[in-house]
Amino acid sequence: MKKNVVTSFFMSIIFFCLGVVSLIFGFNGNSVASTLSRPYGASVWETSETMINAYIYIPIFIGVFFLILSIITFTISFLNFQKKLV
Repeated sequence: MKKNVVTSFFMSIIFFCLGVVSLIFGFNGNSVASTLSRPYGASVWETSETMINAYIYIPIFIGVFFLILSIITFTISFLNFQKKLV
């Protein structure tokens, strides 16, 4: 019984973790964009605002999507689990 519960909620846990990691990546998008845009051996460089916005907003949208997907899969798993108990 316990194994069935863990496997039924496994996908929602994975989606939740992916959402949290993506949100953390998005909230640190400014530093990630400036680090990834640095040319090799350069001491001074400029990062465009569009690249910074892309590294901020796209991971945040993906993170919110994964969190919503986590809630949906958890709800479906929980309703199926409740049906099995009744």
